[in-house]
Amino acid sequence: MKALVAVLFVIGAAVACDRGAAPAPAPAPAPAPAPTLPPTPWTPAAIAHGGVGSPPAWADGCRKAVDAALAVVEAGGDPVDAAVAGVVVMEDDPRFNAGTGSRVRLDGKSIQMDASVMRSDGRFGAVAGIERVKNPVRVARAVLDSPHLLLQGDGATRFARTLGMPDYDPTTPESLAKSRKQQLALLGSDAPPEWRAFDWRAHWNFDAPVPPELRADAGAHDTVGVAVRAADGRFGVALSTGGLSLALRGRVGDVPILGAGLYAGLQGAAAATGAGERIVEAGLARQVHGWLEQGATARQAADRAVGEVRTRGDIGIIVLTPRELAASADRPMAWAARESGSGSWQGP
Repeated sequence: MKALVAVLFVIGAAVACDRGAAPAPAPAPAPAPAPTLPPTPWTPAAIAHGGVGSPPAWADGCRKAVDAALAVVEAGGDPVDAAVAGVVVMEDDPRFNAGTGSRVRLDGKSIQMDASVMRSDGRFGAVAGIERVKNPVRVARAVLDSPHLLLQGDGATRFARTLGMPDYDPTTPESLAKSRKQQLALLGSDAPPEWRAFDWRAHWNFDAPVPPELRADAGAHDTVGVAVRAADGRFGVALSTGGLSLALRGRVGDVPILGAGLYAGLQGAAAATGAGERIVEAGLARQVHGWLEQGATARQAADRAVGEVRTRGDIGIIVLTPRELAASADRPMAWAARESGSGSWQGP
């Protein structure tokens, strides 16, 4: 009898505990399916930007980049190679902060450049802090065919030499003059807040000593980018930048970080420009593709990306999908886009 009572007590306690327990959480709803892709062949298209803050009048350089990209993809070339061809046009245009004409660093001498490429099958290649090459994006393209995702610094530069790329000084008289005449003096009261609180003298890591006068452009973010849509349903995207003047040696921004400055997937491609650290924090380009997977249009995704960053730094972006081309920025930005076979341009 005592054993029966004990069993009943245990059963009753278990029932009571079960009644008082919180209900099991409802299963999470299944994610909405990605938009159905249109059947191929698609109309090839390309879109290029000259960097947030670049004068809209420079859109002529972006149009030349788009033409170069479309020439490759219309001939049946890989969309990544098409994007690279477009970026090379802007790297060779000294107006843009990429390749020739890249920003001179704080020491008034050195230039370190970043570049990256990505294809919608997930392949990615990048270089960071590369020096003394004419076209960093070509080196990034070669990294894509290597076992690595990213090469940096001296290793990236030496890799470029194995590709037959000669020593090249990307400095121009204009870039040097711009470095010397910047409005924002690091020693003055107008320095950005993050630099006022940072003891840059104690952490100076350039070869040469601190120059007697330091001036830098904190608002220069003119990364250049090209995104391409191929007839066979693939996307390619490429970025290149000379970085910031107001930066220590070795600083890396968003361009060579997978999913930050650029991303390409089945639903489209995106290439950003702006405050690199903020773009990295947001994982912005990958986020944009995620919004496309959820059904956002290219315009909606581009505007949302700008909204994600604009309160913390300058931002611009181009977005390309199977049917659309869009650009958005919180400041003026040179950009251009068109579809193959069309004489109608989009842009500022």
